[in-house]
Amino acid sequence: MSADMDPHTVASPPAMTALRDLAGWERAWPDKDRGLVFECRDSSGHLRAGRINAAGQVDTLPYAQDPALPDLSTRLVAPHAEGRLVVHRAGRRAVVMGTDRVHKLVRVGRAERLADPRAAGPFLRAGLRTAEVLARSESSVHLELLPGRSLHELSDAGLAGWERLTQLWPGVIRPESLPEHTGADEAAVMQRWHRRALRLGAIDTIGAQDELRPALSAAIDTVSALLRKPGDPPAASHRDLHDGQLLWDGTVLSLLDLDTAALAEPALDLGNLAAHVDLARAQGRLGAQAHTHVGRLLDDLAQDLASVPRLSAYYLASRLRLSFVHAFRPGAQQWLPAWTDESLHLAASPDRAWAARIREG
Repeated sequence: MSADMDPHTVASPPAMTALRDLAGWERAWPDKDRGLVFECRDSSGHLRAGRINAAGQVDTLPYAQDPALPDLSTRLVAPHAEGRLVVHRAGRRAVVMGTDRVHKLVRVGRAERLADPRAAGPFLRAGLRTAEVLARSESSVHLELLPGRSLHELSDAGLAGWERLTQLWPGVIRPESLPEHTGADEAAVMQRWHRRALRLGAIDTIGAQDELRPALSAAIDTVSALLRKPGDPPAASHRDLHDGQLLWDGTVLSLLDLDTAALAEPALDLGNLAAHVDLARAQGRLGAQAHTHVGRLLDDLAQDLASVPRLSAYYLASRLRLSFVHAFRPGAQQWLPAWTDESLHLAASPDRAWAARIREG
């Protein structure tokens, strides 16, 4: 069992039961170990945020209101409406899409962590476009609206964007003055998602809990041990790189959300990206031929940037973490059990996971 797991932990199914009964549920996240925060759509189509405590009590916030986010209502409530609410994580953050800019709204004092000017440098020098900061305050950052559609949305039509990424990304890999994120840090992220999925009773979304618990715990232990081993030299990293963060307009490739940029092993971004490509295939968003093509592009990209053992470790960590993330999303029961079984199969031979992923996908 993972070192930070309590063997006496008891799941709290009332929170998950309440979430699944919630009309219009779209996404949810563990609220530390206290319950859940969620997004849903109301009968008018508005995005609403709320919380569910461990006992299953639901508290849905009024549309575009959040006591912890003072700028939210002024951005969306008439006569000052300035855009469309696309993210609202109760008590933590919201994102409003305007006609020419994006408003990121956070708790007072937290905005200084967003859009750190140091973060954009490595990606701009490599030829990627990032959003210019237009204005900021103690609780908000206002960014230019970048052109294009995400590779997530484009699916098979985005192959040229993937090809452009593999041309540009080697230019990112250089030492930078950024916060460090180690393999041990990444193991802790994976373990935290595992622990909270267990405590909140989300594992039954993946499959039979009695069967999965020991297998998942063993895989988490294996991958954590690999991540803690000495790794490749660190370099500039996005740290949350996936197809939803990359915008392609046919000419320019743009990169979103640099808030987690760090100094980390190159395999972190590459492994996370490969896991999300597999996820797109599992969810039916990416066809078999496109999946194979993008997988080979990533193989070619990774060849000179990271060692295979480190690629395998970070790739497996991303796959396992995604199992827990999507256990809190609607519709995951259709594909998540098979995805998790495949991840456990790959984790059984971890040194070969990177090479085996295209065959498995």
